[in-house]
Amino acid sequence: MKRPWPRRRSRTQTLSTKLKWANLVTSGTVILLSTLFLLGIQTYFFTAALVRQTQAQAAMGSENMSAAMLFGDRHAASDILAALRVVSDVQSAVVYDNANKRFASYLRDAGAAPVALRHDSGSGYALSYRHVTVVEPLMVKRQRLGTLIVQSSLDNVYRQLAFYLALTIPLMLAVLAIAHLVLSRLQRFITDPLRALSETSAQISRLGDYAIRAEVSSLADIGTLSTAFNTMLDRIQKRESELEAEIAERKRVEVKLDRLAHFDNVTQLHNRHFFNDRLEAVIARAQRCRERAVVMFIDLDNFKTVNDTLGHDIGDELLRLVSRSLTETVRPGDAIARIGGDEFAIILENVHQIGDASMVAEKCLLRIAQPIAISGHEIHISASIGISVYPDDALTMHELLKYADSAMYYAKNSGKNAYRLFTHSMQEDARKRFTLDNNLRRALERKEFVLHYQPQIDLRSGAICGAEALIRWIHPELGLISPADFIPVAEDTGMIVAIGEWVLREACHELRRWHDAGHGVRMSINLSGRQLSEEGLVASVLAIVDDSGIDARWLELELTESMLMDASASVIDKLHTLKRAGIALAIDDFGTGYSSMSYLKTFPVSALKIDRSFVRDLPHSTEDAAITKAIIAIARSLKMETVAEGIETLEQGEFLRASGCDKAQGYHYGKPMPAAQMRELLMRREQETAEPALPCDA
Repeated sequence: MKRPWPRRRSRTQTLSTKLKWANLVTSGTVILLSTLFLLGIQTYFFTAALVRQTQAQAAMGSENMSAAMLFGDRHAASDILAALRVVSDVQSAVVYDNANKRFASYLRDAGAAPVALRHDSGSGYALSYRHVTVVEPLMVKRQRLGTLIVQSSLDNVYRQLAFYLALTIPLMLAVLAIAHLVLSRLQRFITDPLRALSETSAQISRLGDYAIRAEVSSLADIGTLSTAFNTMLDRIQKRESELEAEIAERKRVEVKLDRLAHFDNVTQLHNRHFFNDRLEAVIARAQRCRERAVVMFIDLDNFKTVNDTLGHDIGDELLRLVSRSLTETVRPGDAIARIGGDEFAIILENVHQIGDASMVAEKCLLRIAQPIAISGHEIHISASIGISVYPDDALTMHELLKYADSAMYYAKNSGKNAYRLFTHSMQEDARKRFTLDNNLRRALERKEFVLHYQPQIDLRSGAICGAEALIRWIHPELGLISPADFIPVAEDTGMIVAIGEWVLREACHELRRWHDAGHGVRMSINLSGRQLSEEGLVASVLAIVDDSGIDARWLELELTESMLMDASASVIDKLHTLKRAGIALAIDDFGTGYSSMSYLKTFPVSALKIDRSFVRDLPHSTEDAAITKAIIAIARSLKMETVAEGIETLEQGEFLRASGCDKAQGYHYGKPMPAAQMRELLMRREQETAEPALPCDA
C-alpha cells in the first residue's frame, strides 16, 4: 500500500526545511490564537457597552413615560419614544399596558414589526446575534402601569470588529514575518553543525576512511552528538582492524574445517565424505579408460567387546593401529577411509583381474589378525570384508557401495574373519531378508508364531523329564519359515526382545497346564544375546514366572558360549539373580564356541548341552566319542548335568547312557510337536510309567 503523498514528501525534506515549516506553523498558530483572543475580548466589551447604552435609554424612557401612561396620553408617549431616534443603535421601542396591549411605539424602519411582549417577559435584557433587547417595567408609586421594550442593533458592533480585524491582520502577518526571520537565523546555529556532521558522514562513506573526524560544535547537545559520532568512528576503526584479524583467523579455521570435513580425527584417514567424492571420480575415470575399480568394505569383528571391556581409549588406539596396517597393505595410490565406528573402506583403481582384489583382501585379513599389544593387553581381532567390482557388479557409486556392504554382511554371517565377492544371489538373499524384516514386525500382532516342544528323556529311567520350547513361524503366504532364517533378522532388528518375551510367556503358561495335569517336567527356553543385554530382563522373566504361577525351579534358560564369553559384569549379575530365584541356566551347543573351560566356574550354570555335531557319528567316531566323554566328565566334576542333542538312533542313546550322560533330546525320542500333541505324549507316557518322572536335578 502506497503512503499518502504528503507523508512521502515529508520524508524527503531536509531537517532545515522541516524546522522552517515548524517555525512558521508555531509562530502562525501563536499569533492567530492571540488575535482571536483579543478579538473575543473586543467583542465582549463592544457588546457590553451596547447593552449598557440600551439599558440607559430604556431607564430614561421609563421615567418619562410614566405620566403619559398614567393619563392615557398616547400622543405624548409616542413623542417620548420618538426622541430615541437620535440614538442610532436603537431600532425600536414599544410600550405595552398591563393588558399587554400596545400603547405606543417607535420603529426606525417603518416596515419592521414591533417587538412583541411575551407573557413571561420580566425586567432585564436578552442578547441575540442581531439585537440587544431590554425590558423595563413602567412604575408609579410602586404600581406597574405597563412595560417598555427597547431593542438595539448589533450592526455597529460588527462594523467595529471588522475594522479592528482589518488593522490586526496586516500586523499579524508582519509579526509572523519578523518571527520567521529571527527563528531562521537562530535555526542556523543548530542546522549548520548538523549539516557539517552529515557532510562528514557522507565523506567517510564515499572514501571509506574511518580516520576522518567531525568538528565538535560549541553547542552542548550538538557537541555531545559530535563527540559520540567521533567515538563511534573510533570503535568502527578498531572493529575494522579486528575484523581483518578475524578474517585471517577464519581462513585458518576454514582450512582446518576442510580437513575435518575430509579426514577422520581418530585415525587421520579420509572420512566417508571424501571417500564418496573419490569413488565418484574413480568411477568416472574407469568409465573413460575402460578399467576395473574395486570397492572393499571392512568391518572389524567383535570390536564392541573390546570397546566395552577395555574402554574407548584402547578402542581408539586399536582403530589407529588397524588403519596403519591397512595403509601399509594397499598401494600408495589406493584410497582408504574410515566410514563408520569400526568400518573401513578401500578403493582399488585400475585392477586388471578380480583375483588381485582377493589377494589384497587376504593380506588385509592376515594383517588385522596379528596380535596387537595396547597398554599391557594383547588383543586378537578379525575382520569381515565385502568386495564389489566396477563395472562387473554395478555401474553407479550407490550400487557399488550397497553391494560391497551386502557382501561384507554375507562374510560376517558366514563365520567372520573372511572376505566375500559380491554375487547377485546375495542381492536376492538381501531381498528375502528385507521381506522377512517387514513381515516379522507384524508377525506378533497377527499371532503367526507358534511353539513346538521337543521332549527331553532321562536316560536313567527313560521317562520324559523335560521339553525344549522351539518357536515356529507360520506365515499365511510364505508358509513355514525356519528359525534359522528369521532369528538372525530378529536379532539384528531388535525384534528378538519382544519375540523372546512372547516365547517365555507362552512356554510358562503351557508348563503350568502340564503341572496342573500332574506332569512333573521342566521347560527349557533359549535366551538370545540381545535379550541378555536388556536392562529389564530379570524383572521381565520373574514377572512372567509369577504371572504364570509356575515354580521357578521347573524353568531352564539356555545360553550360548559366545554370549557368556562376551558377558559384562552387569550380565553376570543378572545370571546370578536368576539363579538365586531358582531358575536353572544351561549352555547350549557346548563345545562349538570358544571351548575355554575357565569361564565355567565364573557363571552359575547347572547344565551343558552337547552339540549335535559331536553326537552325529557316535559311537563309531573315536574323536567324537572322546570329546563327548570329556564333556560329560567336566560336567560331572563341576556337578552339572549333561544333555545330548540330535540323537537319532538307539545306538547313540545307549552309548551316551553308558557314558554317564543325564538327559537326551532328538528325533529318536520325539520330534518338536505342537502343545496339544505334547500333552497327549505326556499323558501316554504317564500311563506307561509306574512312577512319575522327577525333576532331573531332584
